[in-house]
Amino acid sequence: MRCEHPQCNVDADILFYCRFCRGSFCQNHRDSQDHNCPSVNQRTGTAPGAPQSSVTPAEAMRRFAQSVAQASQQSQQSQQSQPAPKYFADEKSQKKFIVKRLTASGQLFTLGNEVLDILFGFALIVLVFGLFQYLSKTTDIWWWGFVVSIALVGTAFLPHELAHKFVAIRKGQYARYILWVRGLMFTLLTMVIGIGLIVPGFVAIVPMSKQMDKKDLGLVAFAGPFTNAIIGFVSLIFGFLTHFGAIALPPLLASPNIFILVAQFNGLIALFNCIPVWQLDGKKILNWNKVAYFALIAANLALVIPAFIINPSFLSGGS
Repeated sequence: MRCEHPQCNVDADILFYCRFCRGSFCQNHRDSQDHNCPSVNQRTGTAPGAPQSSVTPAEAMRRFAQSVAQASQQSQQSQQSQPAPKYFADEKSQKKFIVKRLTASGQLFTLGNEVLDILFGFALIVLVFGLFQYLSKTTDIWWWGFVVSIALVGTAFLPHELAHKFVAIRKGQYARYILWVRGLMFTLLTMVIGIGLIVPGFVAIVPMSKQMDKKDLGLVAFAGPFTNAIIGFVSLIFGFLTHFGAIALPPLLASPNIFILVAQFNGLIALFNCIPVWQLDGKKILNWNKVAYFALIAANLALVIPAFIINPSFLSGGS
């Protein structure tokens, strides 16, 4: 008897009967997939003549690994679409943790509250400049130097630092003024040698929602000296008006002209912070945008030069 497989036709003593197509096949073609059984192909939807073979263990493992990989990929995509997990009960506890980490090294510290830190730094700068004016006898009234210092620091130091803080917050970051041990020492040292270096603290910025790129860092740094320039130009306008008699000032405010002093102080602070070294604002601004950096330098020079022409010696009389 011959095998009914079209490519076999072997003459065999024993043939196997297919209950689907009712054909007779040899040992090698007895399975339905081996002789491409038309009836089975119709049941499974496989085209006639398509290769049929049993799944080997290796193929089964490959398919299993592929299905696991697809499931893992789908799981990762699902996790990415969900918000990041929160490790803190609320934002307040997260900010407390950040402050704790900032002060862990001992180089930074806080009095327990940001407002207290700002007031402490403010008072220290006022003390430095007030004593400097008192010792240099810039006025016959001993307390007037401290009043002038409050005016200068209140219109230059505070706006500068707060500008950094508010822009950083707008960028989705955590920003907090914090005291700096080494800076406090430098500030106190100026009280003795009269250099005028005032760095009791700074605005610490910690990413909350996203990391900051060069543009974000540059904009935050730019905000401080830019605010000084705006305040300085407004003061310079009033300084010109009072210096040339358009607006009368009391003698105590006119010598030296308080508006010119405010313009000078803001311009000097801005230019100092624009030095592109260390962690000063200038380095971050220059890395972000060279045009913005040199425009800021030019604006503050345009502020400082006429202010010093009117009052050549800072904090001394001459108007």
